[in-house]
Amino acid sequence: MPEPQHHSVIVIGGGPGGLGVSALLEGWRPRLVGSVPDRLRTGTIPDLLSKTSDDLFSLDMDAVLRAGITPFDLFRILHHPTDDYRGKGARVLGFEKRPGVDWLMLSNEPAGGLWNYVPRNQLTLSPAHWMELAPYPMDDFFCDSGRDLDPNDLIEKKDLVPYYHQFVVKTGLVDRIRLDQQVVSIAPGTDSRRFVIATRSTTGGLHMEYSADFLVFAVGPKAELRRLSVPGEELGYVSHHYDHWDDYPGERIMVVGGGRSADWAATELHDAGRHVTYVMRGRESTQLRLIHDSQHLPYYVRIREIIESGSPRLNRRYGTHVKAFEPGGRVVLDSDDVIGVDHVIVEIGGEPSYGLLRDFGRLSLTEGRDRYRLQLMQMVVDPTTYESVDISRLYPAGYLAAGTGISVLGMHCTAYPMAADILSKLRVGAEN
Repeated sequence: MPEPQHHSVIVIGGGPGGLGVSALLEGWRPRLVGSVPDRLRTGTIPDLLSKTSDDLFSLDMDAVLRAGITPFDLFRILHHPTDDYRGKGARVLGFEKRPGVDWLMLSNEPAGGLWNYVPRNQLTLSPAHWMELAPYPMDDFFCDSGRDLDPNDLIEKKDLVPYYHQFVVKTGLVDRIRLDQQVVSIAPGTDSRRFVIATRSTTGGLHMEYSADFLVFAVGPKAELRRLSVPGEELGYVSHHYDHWDDYPGERIMVVGGGRSADWAATELHDAGRHVTYVMRGRESTQLRLIHDSQHLPYYVRIREIIESGSPRLNRRYGTHVKAFEPGGRVVLDSDDVIGVDHVIVEIGGEPSYGLLRDFGRLSLTEGRDRYRLQLMQMVVDPTTYESVDISRLYPAGYLAAGTGISVLGMHCTAYPMAADILSKLRVGAEN
């Protein structure tokens, strides 16, 4: 095994949460370049912002919280003063490049994390500018890459993933990212080396060891895909990932799930001429409420049309579980019905890999939900720094931090208070 490498900060995960904080660690410092948004013109917030307008990392985060707003929400509003995009002149956040700190990112996925693996043609749930990381605005990316797109429109995977790939180039992160590192364990260290991280290369199998004083835990909400854990789940006709309808020859396709990814797969397969059996454990009313609330999304308009047309090629089975997969494409349901299929697509989501932190003791977790059937156990954090309340100097990024909700609008804005806290503690350490 090569000699262990030590870095002041290690970021685990290359998704939006990890990329956002990495850019700040690299030296991109936020500052106020526009007027204080109307939603922040209350109490002492304008005065706090005016005193730190050249370097928002010098904000007193405790004072922000006492003023009635979390630092997360403060930076979310600074990044998105309005929910719609109103042009470059409406920007409130700007950035100045300063010297960075000693940091390294470990990831087993390309920049953008799980977005690299969503279905080929899938739209996001959000306007393009909601998906951006503030140091490199989406409208700048569209201009740089020659894309004639509106930041207010929903963005497709084919445009979003290149944005994340270009983000690491534009912000100078490339040389500090190791994209072939599967983290296999995280253990408490000794002395100042608080964390010891063991990895295995996904390309050559080489084992490495790293240590760090601070850890940004940005593994993402679906780092470990769920399984049904029923007999036959590993048979060749069962897939745990859907990309495109032409990957599944044959007429009879079963989709098992109930979330947005499964909805997308069932809709696209139906419109490609397949006969789709859609197995959901939830109730019909739950799906219909989601469809009703999502008519701003084209594919939910389409689902509604299919259901209302009574199409014989979409058979919805609610309150249903799979008991077993049998050879020859036989799927046994808990009703004891046996359905013959050519392929099964299991899209039941995933979970953060909190098991990597087992050596640190029991975690304080709380359930986060949104109204669109997404649920996630989130780590309880200090609301001023977004540091874990259980593990000193560990910062869960993005959706993994409690108190952020589960909305893509500003979900990476925990990056600002956590980066400010890390930089402050590194500075104090250096002075001592």
